[in-house]
Amino acid sequence: MSETKLKTDEIKLKVTRLLDLYKSLKTEYDSLHKENEEHKSIIKNQKNTILSLEERNKIIKLAESLGDSKEDNRELKKKVNSYLREIDECIRLLSDR
Repeated sequence: MSETKLKTDEIKLKVTRLLDLYKSLKTEYDSLHKENEEHKSIIKNQKNTILSLEERNKIIKLAESLGDSKEDNRELKKKVNSYLREIDECIRLLSDR
């Protein structure tokens, strides 16, 4: 009977160790999962920023190539600024989600 008690104690110890290991790994998994979600969010925001800057760059290049007179330049600058405000507002709305 002593041998059975020893085996039972040994099994209990192994189960306890396994549970401790499970808890430790679960905590690590949760932490890594949260960190991964944060990185995904950062990447998404950076992609939006890049797209916005690329669009802004295209508009500026277009405005520079189209405007020959000062009056044309003023009108194009107004349009460009209007587009930029719209883009910034879209980015703000997307970021709030």
